[in-house]
Amino acid sequence: MAVVLALLAISVFLTYYFHAILMLGTVFSHFFYIPIILTALWWEKRSILVAIFLGGLVVISSFLYRPDLLSLNDYGRALMFVVIAFVVASLSEQLKGREQEVKRQRDLVQRYLDVAGVLFVVIGTDHTIRLVNRHGCELLGYREEELLGKDWFDTVVPEGVRGTRRQVFNEAIARKTALPGQREHPAVTRSGDELILAWQDTVLTGDDGRPIGVIGSGADITDRIRAEEEMREAHDEANLYLDIMTHDINNANAVALGYADLLEATLHGGEQEMIRKLRAGVSRSIEIIQNVTTIRRLHSRETATKPIDLDAVVRAEIAHHPGARITYGGTAAGVMADDLLSEVFANLIGNSIKFGDPGVEITVRVEDQDGEVLVSVEDTGPGVSAVVKPILFTRFARGTSSRSGKGLGLYIARTLIERYGGRVWVDDRVPGCPECGAAFRFTLPRSSRTREPPASSAPPAACRIVTARP
Repeated sequence: MAVVLALLAISVFLTYYFHAILMLGTVFSHFFYIPIILTALWWEKRSILVAIFLGGLVVISSFLYRPDLLSLNDYGRALMFVVIAFVVASLSEQLKGREQEVKRQRDLVQRYLDVAGVLFVVIGTDHTIRLVNRHGCELLGYREEELLGKDWFDTVVPEGVRGTRRQVFNEAIARKTALPGQREHPAVTRSGDELILAWQDTVLTGDDGRPIGVIGSGADITDRIRAEEEMREAHDEANLYLDIMTHDINNANAVALGYADLLEATLHGGEQEMIRKLRAGVSRSIEIIQNVTTIRRLHSRETATKPIDLDAVVRAEIAHHPGARITYGGTAAGVMADDLLSEVFANLIGNSIKFGDPGVEITVRVEDQDGEVLVSVEDTGPGVSAVVKPILFTRFARGTSSRSGKGLGLYIARTLIERYGGRVWVDDRVPGCPECGAAFRFTLPRSSRTREPPASSAPPAACRIVTARP
């Protein structure tokens, strides 16, 4: 206001000086454009009043002191003052309107960012912080004015990774594309505490396509990371104890079986039957340890299937049961599985032996289907009732016989088969006759590799009976 008044006073003085004292009609009114333009920028349409005042001042002064020099040019000059004031005032209104709209949009974005539960920050190409939301200030322990204009990397990024982060930022600006996905970035608070942020960012570009900065968001995951580390340490410690226990129990079981074999050879009658029950109990302990070990292996690694020779796996498992009557005809099919496939046959064949009556007969069949292999493990045991079938492969499912176990074996078999991309179910060996035995069936993806057919020296029969001890 003071500047405008001073300029108006100078304008009045110049008019009086040239017209009244010097008695000249010199064109000095160009100076009048300065207050007109300034008031148009500052006061907008009210500057027209200033233009009218200055235009009237020129005309009246010429009329009073040099009427002989008053001409249409003076009237035109006065009119030009008004026109310039109007044009500049209109442009000023438009500029201020746009500035207000930009400010309104910026304030709206700021309000949106302030209610977000994560840190939001805009970092300029010069690495300075241009915008930060309220949660970011609270998380880092600063006031907003303490962060704005500061170098992001010098203020927030730990010194040990500062150079690397700055280089990654500059490369993102250069290629106009930030790194995809979410990363874990460390950050240092005002108090010196180090946080871990789940960080995502993107490069901002102007209307001309040139980068103007990066907008990033970071969620504080420090507590989660620390909890995961504690859980991992506890898991490793528990596995260590479990490894020690498993090793010691297996050693004890081996010793017990050794003494049981010695006693069985020296005892007779009822005493020998007691030794057989002792052996069965120790074998059950070995089976439980094996199942627990398999479950641990399932949970400790990702599934990575490879071509497996199915025939070799089946024959190797049959060899583990020399006292069982098992019929198997061989196969040249290859399947996609892993080294745990033998556990499927160990549990299915072992299940048939364990729950079948003395002299139970087991048949393993392999059939080629479209893109997969169908395997059946059939037995002549007591079968599976319709009530038990839907839950037979669930964890800790129990059968109805007195010898039913914890259900881990079939649960492990189902888990492995599904990991390989197959499915498993149980049927009656003789349709409609559950008591005639069970047929466990499952599919496996077929591999492109197949083994050579059995040599001509193999038994000519369609199937092979493996019988070691009746």
